[in-house]
Amino acid sequence: MSTATPSIPAFGPVSLPMPTAALEVLGYLTVVGVGTLCFLLGWLSPNGAVVLTVLLLSTLIVLAWNRFDQGRHPCFLFLCTLMFFQGGRLLTYCFGAQDSPLRVRVLTYYAFDISRSDAGIVLLSLALSAICIYAPCRWRYHRLISSDDRQTHRYLPYLYLLFYGSLPIQLFKNYRYYEYVQEHGGYVAIFLSHGNLASSVPFLVRIIPLFSLPTFIAIFTFEHRKKYLYTAAILYFGTASLILLLGSRLAIFALLLTLWYVARLKSTKKPRILRLLVIALVLMVVADVIQTVREDSTAISDYSFLPAEFLALQGNSLDVTEVAVTHRKLFAPYATSYLWHELQNAFVASDVRNYFRGQALSSDVSVFLNAPLFAQGHGSGASYLAEAYVIGGLAGVVLISLMIGCLLHFLYRFSRPPLSLFIVAMILPDVLSMPRQQLLDWISVLLRSAVSILLLLAGWQLYKLLFSIRQTAACDEVGAAT
Repeated sequence: MSTATPSIPAFGPVSLPMPTAALEVLGYLTVVGVGTLCFLLGWLSPNGAVVLTVLLLSTLIVLAWNRFDQGRHPCFLFLCTLMFFQGGRLLTYCFGAQDSPLRVRVLTYYAFDISRSDAGIVLLSLALSAICIYAPCRWRYHRLISSDDRQTHRYLPYLYLLFYGSLPIQLFKNYRYYEYVQEHGGYVAIFLSHGNLASSVPFLVRIIPLFSLPTFIAIFTFEHRKKYLYTAAILYFGTASLILLLGSRLAIFALLLTLWYVARLKSTKKPRILRLLVIALVLMVVADVIQTVREDSTAISDYSFLPAEFLALQGNSLDVTEVAVTHRKLFAPYATSYLWHELQNAFVASDVRNYFRGQALSSDVSVFLNAPLFAQGHGSGASYLAEAYVIGGLAGVVLISLMIGCLLHFLYRFSRPPLSLFIVAMILPDVLSMPRQQLLDWISVLLRSAVSILLLLAGWQLYKLLFSIRQTAACDEVGAAT
């Protein structure tokens, strides 16, 4: 018998490794916390806080690119649009092209500055929103493995039939809209009399987008043969070019971002950074040309592309956030009304003529800044960040940004099956546009997309029925011949 005393293991505190995602988020929150403390103590100026905010957003975008498999996540695209529309002017300040990045300029005859404390709240809201959107997406991120999409190939003949059948009508509708806008004062006619614009074409023509856009997105999602894919894309954007000539750019460019996301999920290849930068530069030039033509068609002869001015102009959505922060008490009583009317935006046309207080935060801000210009069809745009602050202050910004992050992560996880990816691609353009649009516009678009999908499903059942009847008749003819 052994007399050796068995060793008793010593139990002590075990240090578990902290997830990398938690370290990343805690690191950014620490930077924000230290920066806020320095700002409150007077050690950091508002312009210094601008530089810190730009650095935080830029590094977060780079981190999202690396962590999300070269941008294969809606979070990466959302952070890019957030930087573009809310941080564009801040970015130009860092390049030395702006003296006062937080000066409110949109719709005002005389630009004005906000107080130091309000400037700090605006920058803090922007930084916290970016972090709170990134955190849920990063926390439980797993790379998606592509599922078998062979089952969706059977839909392609039906989709091509609908797509090519609706293209001539889509082209006619866009041309009539372009013609109407040119005859009634240009781009502002869209906002002065949207109902008259819509009624310039027959009702059956107006409902064509319920088919043309969903069928194009479905083809782009299901199709792998590049020549057919490129042909469909060229034809669709060829008809949409008339909408660009009207001066309306956001919907088209948000759709391009969505298609890039779909293409990234369908491909296993690494993207070429240089090609992406060239495409981004081309799109910026196109957008700037459209902006120039929209404001003064005669100025195109003297056109020159100035990147700093373009970024500053696109970053004017920050002005809406600044006004909402500075004058929150004016807009907060209508927060519920804003949300309710946003749910109707995809179904109810609104313009200057039927404006009323509480209809939309963007309209109320525009009237506050310059009522005469608003009456002429000009507006300030919107911002989910401004609306979140109006709803609940900084706590509202944090909570709503976390919810947006969860939404983006859900959309990513829902993107694995091709049919689900198609649904995601239907609503993603409006989600990515939230830094320049209203908070719940995407839900209204989701409801409208549900109608489109139901119509497509009904058409598919009719297509299958007709095809089966035709096959049965052909088989009967063969049987009779034999």
